[in-house]
Amino acid sequence: MLGEPHPRLSLVIPLYRDEAALEQIFARCEPVLDEVDGGELVLVDDGGFDGTTLRALELARAARHPTTVVRLARNFGQHAAVFAGLAHAQGDAVATLDSDLQYPPEELPMMLRELSPEYPVVSGWREHRRDPFLRRTVTRLLTRWLNRQTGARLRDFGSMFRVYDRATVDLMLTFTERHRYVPAIVAWLGVPIKEVPIAHRERSARGSHHRIGPLVEMTLDLVTGYTVFPLRALTTLGLLASLVGFVGTVALALYRVLVGGGGAGTVSAFALIFGLLTVQLLIVALVGEYIGRVYSEVKGRPYYVVAATSRVCDGELVSMRAA
Repeated sequence: MLGEPHPRLSLVIPLYRDEAALEQIFARCEPVLDEVDGGELVLVDDGGFDGTTLRALELARAARHPTTVVRLARNFGQHAAVFAGLAHAQGDAVATLDSDLQYPPEELPMMLRELSPEYPVVSGWREHRRDPFLRRTVTRLLTRWLNRQTGARLRDFGSMFRVYDRATVDLMLTFTERHRYVPAIVAWLGVPIKEVPIAHRERSARGSHHRIGPLVEMTLDLVTGYTVFPLRALTTLGLLASLVGFVGTVALALYRVLVGGGGAGTVSAFALIFGLLTVQLLIVALVGEYIGRVYSEVKGRPYYVVAATSRVCDGELVSMRAA
């Protein structure tokens, strides 16, 4: 804003039904912003429709650093909320942090020191993860998949605890597609990323409040959004299944001619038919997923809709905009 010192660091935190967590968020992030010699908080209420926005504004009035509170019109998902925060961040560097504080904000000054022209993105590597075994396993598989598809070489692809320089944030904001996954977008840009080991705490008892629907949609985006490899793989599988079906049909015909009919041949024929139908259904489902992505892009709807934006500086509400 006019008259405000330009912040060195913008700390973007997406929120969803996090009213109870806000006091701890301010208590732990304010000393960090003190340590980096100037910064701001950018809090994005992802359409939780509880008291998150009002509580954030209340705490912002007592905060030592400027705070922008963005409220989205409805729940658009974590990555949409992150992009809304990036669009409102004014800092020379921008950090993203989850609201559950599994990533300790106290690591941010160290990560900011690692930011350089050589490495415009610094990512926190959860060397000793405190997540359940199933979550860790899925993350490892997705990391291998995304590294292969994007050409990145990251040990922790899914980490949202990152610091970006201003130029990288501006590049990210040029993306207009409806399906975005922040780590994959940065990897696609080819921006050098430096991973630094960080502490990782167990998820609090309140857990994650982000709905499961957007998380499932995000997983499908990871499979279909950055490569056509699934289509090619199923096409190959379909050709192989067709070849097996053709060979099986010829074998069964010869069996009936040379040996005679029998129940075993009928069972085998039905097995081949059901196998081919299964492959066809998989192909149709995957093609439908890609067509659905094309449909959502063609509609051209915005990635998110901002209902209201407020900015508090030195205890005063210096700006407010309602959609």
